[in-house]
Amino acid sequence: MIRPVFLVFSILFSFFIFAETNVYKISMMGAEIGKSTETWEEKRNPDGSCEIILRSVSEMSLARGMDAMTVKSDTTLSADCITFEPKRIKGEISEGGSKIFVEGANRNGVFETSLTKNGSRETSTFQVKKNSAFFGMIFKKLNAEELLKGGKTSIISEESLTESEISYSASKNTDGTVSATVVFQGIPIKYTVSAGKVLRSEIQGGLIVYTLESLPGTKTAPASGSPDILQSTKLFNSGISIKYPRKTKNTIFQIENADFASIPETCFQKKGNGTLTVSNDAANCKNLPEASDTQPNIIEDSTSPEIVRAAQKIVLGTPNQQEMVKRITKFVYKHISNKNYNHGNMSASEVLRTKSGDCTEHSALFAALARAAGIPAKMVYGVVLNPNGEFFFHNWNEAFADGKWITIDSTFDMSQADSSRITLIYGGSDSRSREQVSLSVLRFLNNTEIFVRGFSNEK
Repeated sequence: MIRPVFLVFSILFSFFIFAETNVYKISMMGAEIGKSTETWEEKRNPDGSCEIILRSVSEMSLARGMDAMTVKSDTTLSADCITFEPKRIKGEISEGGSKIFVEGANRNGVFETSLTKNGSRETSTFQVKKNSAFFGMIFKKLNAEELLKGGKTSIISEESLTESEISYSASKNTDGTVSATVVFQGIPIKYTVSAGKVLRSEIQGGLIVYTLESLPGTKTAPASGSPDILQSTKLFNSGISIKYPRKTKNTIFQIENADFASIPETCFQKKGNGTLTVSNDAANCKNLPEASDTQPNIIEDSTSPEIVRAAQKIVLGTPNQQEMVKRITKFVYKHISNKNYNHGNMSASEVLRTKSGDCTEHSALFAALARAAGIPAKMVYGVVLNPNGEFFFHNWNEAFADGKWITIDSTFDMSQADSSRITLIYGGSDSRSREQVSLSVLRFLNNTEIFVRGFSNEK
């Protein structure tokens, strides 16, 4: 009986000072794709402390070729009313029905976080920096005068549950609103703000735009590009055409306007003066695997019982690891019989059960099966060239078999992948690395031009 009495007591002595709800239209390249609702509340607790609470609920439908994926999120943030020091976060993210549950709490200056998915749990901790705030609350914390001065501050990303630094600058408009630019991990995000309320935000020249629904004259403009995310993010080969890109063994690319320094040099990818030379065979690529190449995580859940059983069955009787890789590649290609773009953030065990997905699901399942079989594997993210001269963002793998690394692309049933691809980033084992993948894609989209300058095919 003690708990119900305590709850009633808390309700009686916790009261809301104000509440505000804002609804935003979400558009891609001018076409409306969903809505987001933000509810702000300020609450006085029984101990006299004050919390500002933000609940953000969004839903959007992303067209991806002939398919579509529904993305939903429901996140609640809590912070101190005066300092905006983060207190708690709790949320749920669903991409195509596959869910990740997010939790975090500030305990005496140490933020403890957890992400849970399909029975797997990922945890982390970090020290909360002075004057840090949740990214979603930054315009409540920084008033117009502070924005106009410009500067830097620490934020906690609701996406990755990690702390980082942003820079900001602003100018005042004739109508009294403020135009602010926030640079987050090298990505400029443009905002229009009035009295702590975001009226509009835009990323990558209108790729994604949020507009306050109550603003006058904010009807969605006709689409200026394709609302299909695959079409909106593709790039073109402005150099020599390659008729059979899946057959190339060496390819030379010239990259212009991109953040070339952030493109990694790997065993398969060597940098020159603005050029990349990519090979599909790195005979001397024998650098040892890292911990993230062997360990499970909430996406590549290589220790789940069904993944372990499948891996054991696939590699039974193989003479060496390279043959294991070939068998796993073939299995993944055939097993995912429903090739589609309907999913997001599915774990490998979910992919194994549903037999459904695109390149990300192929790569996650390959990585988990390979690790379960004792073969280190990397998740690789980048762009791949198709026979029409278009570069699409793609996901593939590298596997460490019999003492050397091999490039794998199970989406195309290739246990030695071609060289008509550019690696942008490797996936890691935690939420920070998954956010970095998204950011690397956005950075590469910024007016990048790619020219094929030379290539050779397999004999």
